[in-house]
Amino acid sequence: METFNVTYHITLLEGESIKQKIDDLCLEQSVELPRDVLNERQKQEVVGTPLRRKQIKGRLYEVVIQWPVKDIGNEVTQFLNLLYGNISLKPGICIHHVQWDKLPTWLLPGPSFGISAIRKQFGANHRPLSCSAIKPMGLSAEEFGKQTYQMACGGIDIIKDDHGLANQAYAPFEERVSHCVKAVKEAAADTGHRSHYYPNITADHGMVLERYQMAAELGADGVLVSPHLTGLSTLITLAISDISLPIIAHPAFSGNLVENKRSGMTPSFLYGQLWRALGADFVIFPNSSGRFSFTEEQCQGICSAATSDQLPFEAAFPMIGGGIELDNLSDWMEIYGKDSVFLIGSSLYRHSDGLRYASKLFSETVRGNL
Repeated sequence: METFNVTYHITLLEGESIKQKIDDLCLEQSVELPRDVLNERQKQEVVGTPLRRKQIKGRLYEVVIQWPVKDIGNEVTQFLNLLYGNISLKPGICIHHVQWDKLPTWLLPGPSFGISAIRKQFGANHRPLSCSAIKPMGLSAEEFGKQTYQMACGGIDIIKDDHGLANQAYAPFEERVSHCVKAVKEAAADTGHRSHYYPNITADHGMVLERYQMAAELGADGVLVSPHLTGLSTLITLAISDISLPIIAHPAFSGNLVENKRSGMTPSFLYGQLWRALGADFVIFPNSSGRFSFTEEQCQGICSAATSDQLPFEAAFPMIGGGIELDNLSDWMEIYGKDSVFLIGSSLYRHSDGLRYASKLFSETVRGNL
């Protein structure tokens, strides 16, 4: 019987036993019935099997459970349900790792591009990439095009929509994408540097693939999507489609999955492992020392998971945002290294010499020219 393992960290509440909590997990995520009403085949071939447990400290345990692959069926949504369905409603269960190489290769595609192919697009084999976002909401499509032109003239590698830009009346999707695609082309003609523009295609059900198609037809270089708003399996839908554009995954609406260290998922698992497995080429996460609460250790863990050669997928580019300023960028580059994308926003917009000049400082620092 084909199986795969999931590693959990389990924290006991007052009065709980580790043996009972593990058994409850195995039943809850499979049959949702007590053992005494199951037949032997169901017990052996459907219910999860505990392989090992280790007490880390106090009430905290590391537990490995083996799951039958056939419990997944042939749908990634059922894989996600088996991974964190009903137990998402129970406290003290946190997912740390999946044995990815034991899962069917057709189920989880991984990035269509990954770090290697994206480096070739930019001719950037030995350095990080630079990225910024056009913002704020309320500007017109033409104004966003002008912003894009200034950033592109400054040499930024990737210029993306802010994740709040959708199809608002002041800057409709098609009009905004048209202006921004035109802007990067004009900047390339004027400067010789070709920036890449990634519009946000996050939308209601049925519209995401339509906007992905439209982005490709209008000449965009990639797309941004918030998978916890569209549904996680949307990443796979995009990654395996006939349209060939890299995908940036944004963490909007995912915070509660990673903020409680005793429940949910570790940041390195969700952003570094799961998003990568589902097809994200870039994974955005909030840097330490910014306006969010991630630690440097958690951020390093995400980077390691996104780029590790221990997973059977192309590596994804970690995209670090928040807490990065022009005057501390070099320090962060030392910390995160070359397999990173640095996402800067406010530091560019508030620069006294303007957006184009600030973008030039940013891009040249990332290229090692300053």
